[in-house]
Amino acid sequence: MKAPICEVCLKTDDILCPADEKKLQGGTITELDVKIARLLYKLLGDVEIEFRKAVESGDLVVIVVGKGDVPIVVGKGGKNIKTLVKELGKRVRVIEGLEADTVDDIKKLATDLFYPVTVFGVNVVYRPNGEYTYKVLVLGKEQKRLPEKPEILESVLSQITGKEVRIVFV
Repeated sequence: MKAPICEVCLKTDDILCPADEKKLQGGTITELDVKIARLLYKLLGDVEIEFRKAVESGDLVVIVVGKGDVPIVVGKGGKNIKTLVKELGKRVRVIEGLEADTVDDIKKLATDLFYPVTVFGVNVVYRPNGEYTYKVLVLGKEQKRLPEKPEILESVLSQITGKEVRIVFV
């Protein structure tokens, strides 16, 4: 299993090696990343998956994994997700992680996160200071079908992409 912490740290419960401790102190990884990586390792063992990061907002935890790894993490009949929900005490969603460099990447991330709601489109809003944000467009009639409150989904997407993301209902 490829994770943001080393294999030795995956197998231990209480301590991190100096290199991983430095990543944690520097903000490269979070306590949640460490906790989820260890839980996934206990559940799945040494399988060929890539765990990229975990993001938390409200009572929702989103696990970002590598391309094609979602079915393995979810498990047969959602068995692994049920175990994660029980361990974390929060709702869990697993999405395929992308670099989030393009509008198409943002749309794919939003589509996975907002399922079953369809993402109508993504706009880039350029600011005078050279920075930019993303507006994710969702049809107004589908607002009630969102899996979580819009503010929580905005927070999760912003944390994953590293850019400000807003949901706009059209």
